[in-house]
Amino acid sequence: MTEPAIPIIDCHVHFIDAGRFRYPIFPQRSAGFEALVGDYSALPRRYLPEDYRAEAGGLHIGQTVWAEFMSDTPLEELCWAQSLAKATGLPNGMIASVDFQAPDADRKIKAYLAAGDVQAVRQHLAWHPVNELLRFAPAADVLGDTGWRRGLSSLRNYDVACEIEIFATQLADLTSVASSFPDLRFVLPLMGWPIDLTEQGFHSWRSDMAGLARCENVAVKIFGAECIFGLRWTVPQIRPWVLETIELFGPARCMFASHMPIAALSRGLADVYGAYKVIVGGFSASERQSLFHDTAASIYRLLTR
Repeated sequence: MTEPAIPIIDCHVHFIDAGRFRYPIFPQRSAGFEALVGDYSALPRRYLPEDYRAEAGGLHIGQTVWAEFMSDTPLEELCWAQSLAKATGLPNGMIASVDFQAPDADRKIKAYLAAGDVQAVRQHLAWHPVNELLRFAPAADVLGDTGWRRGLSSLRNYDVACEIEIFATQLADLTSVASSFPDLRFVLPLMGWPIDLTEQGFHSWRSDMAGLARCENVAVKIFGAECIFGLRWTVPQIRPWVLETIELFGPARCMFASHMPIAALSRGLADVYGAYKVIVGGFSASERQSLFHDTAASIYRLLTR
């Protein structure tokens, strides 16, 4: 008997409309963004739910979670995503951008929640120890800043997850944050974003991920291979990192995502999910159900939607 297809929640998708919003990476070349993903000239200026559905035709994708895409007007961008949800049925949840050091952080969170179906907020705090182009935080030690942590504490008033994008060299700092806020739900994108892909780098990353995994309030989002391993990434290349992440955190705290349309600079949507399915092909049906669907449903409160 053929095993039924596992339903998928794609928990990191960008819908884009550069005719409606200004995204700074498009009017002029962004050296920092290019350092992350390589030549992004092929990235579509308009990517909508109908484009996504056309690419997802052979996949059993039931829901998506949209992440803001660095526009100059994030609240308007989120309101637009909410209008897409109403008109097309996608997205089914949203991730909004917030700066916890900003004095108006709490006000912005309230505005986001009033405007849309927001399940998480995120802040990009990656700080590369050597490459200055890959420093997206105002300083190297933001995660330890008293003011930043004060802003983070405002999330205790809301039922939203908190996604912090960092590089692997910052994992110990995030462990300190997660330990200090056990009542908050954290999501770690890109498997902790390894930047040293050597054998020694793998062991260092694994050690720090093991420390973070002891914080039961942290889940991991597995996506963005093109950002970590380059546009020519392969299944054998990413397999040990993916499997080690799942081994440390368990399927109930790991979830797969596509990162479309950025992922398509390297591979299409079907290829991305095909790679995930190959890597976890030996897992049990319940474990795969968690990785492709249930963990995301729980983290993003999509269970009753």
